[in-house]
Amino acid sequence: MTRKQSELLKYIKNYIKENDFSPSFNEMKAAVNLKSKSGVHRLIEALIKHNKIKRVKFSHRSIEPIN
Repeated sequence: MTRKQSELLKYIKNYIKENDFSPSFNEMKAAVNLKSKSGVHRLIEALIKHNKIKRVKFSHRSIEPIN
């Protein structure tokens, strides 16, 4: 896992712990200092591939960490 992937995963976990729902793409983009949402999308897809997070279908802000 890359440094950015780890940074994003940590941010997602902390955000969910504090708010009970996952962050938006814009919030994640700002948190890991990316310039575009597509960069966030690539990081999310990599985290899904590494079985670190999953998406919940039919749900807004639908990212959940996998323990």
